[in-house]
Amino acid sequence: MAKQKTKVYFDSRGPSGNIYHILGEVSKALRKERRIVEFNKLRDKVFESKSYAEALAVIREHVELIDKSEVD
Repeated sequence: MAKQKTKVYFDSRGPSGNIYHILGEVSKALRKERRIVEFNKLRDKVFESKSYAEALAVIREHVELIDKSEVD
């Protein structure tokens, strides 16, 4: 059985939609799971991204991003 991805919540319409805020939340989540090297590689790929959408796609490869503004 495949391991379920860690969930990270954000609000794309508010301050938590900022890519740096999202990265901070992802960092906390992955560090709790001792996935520090994985986060460092993810962070580097995000910094190389050309757009917000591309950065989110990179993050979604590692965690499940849930936009609270879309969940109602």
